[in-house]
Amino acid sequence: MDFNDRQRLDAASQDYAEVERARRRDPEVWAAWHDRYYPLLYRYAQVRLSRMEEAEDLASQVFLEALKGIDRFKYQGRPVLAWLYGIAGKLVLKQRRQISRDPLPLDEGVRSQKAAQDQSEARIVVWSALEKLKDEHREVLILRFLLDLPTAEVARLIGKTEAATYSLQVRALEAAKRTIGAIDLRPVVKGEAA
Repeated sequence: MDFNDRQRLDAASQDYAEVERARRRDPEVWAAWHDRYYPLLYRYAQVRLSRMEEAEDLASQVFLEALKGIDRFKYQGRPVLAWLYGIAGKLVLKQRRQISRDPLPLDEGVRSQKAAQDQSEARIVVWSALEKLKDEHREVLILRFLLDLPTAEVARLIGKTEAATYSLQVRALEAAKRTIGAIDLRPVVKGEAA
């Protein structure tokens, strides 16, 4: 057993112990998880949603859903953060469905349009490209580059080896380049008409 294997085993043992304590509603574990994972979940939600308030609400909602579902959670050696990201992903989809069914009131819609106009053109292009990618490609790019997680952590979160994660990341970057190449970038270039 090499050093990396021992580290993974230690991390898995610690996660398992924390899950068992969380099942008993140990406030120290829930507070530690909140302190450790809220910033990552918030950044994830911020990337996936358009408004900061929605990202804050969603990141908090993840912990409420986790608390409700901890008794059904089956620890399988993957990090707790992977489970929390799964909850966050489901909440993002639920929120997007809700938004598509319930259009914004006029004044909120105007504010949202202004906020969208204030975003950089490059970010809009990148997000457009991400939205067109396969789910697994989008997730690996978000985790690796937008959340700035190391490849080893991304691998743990998605349940793949580092080599498989790196290959997936390369394929995802190639797909993103093809997608961005298909987007008309002329409006992004300063001083050039659309």
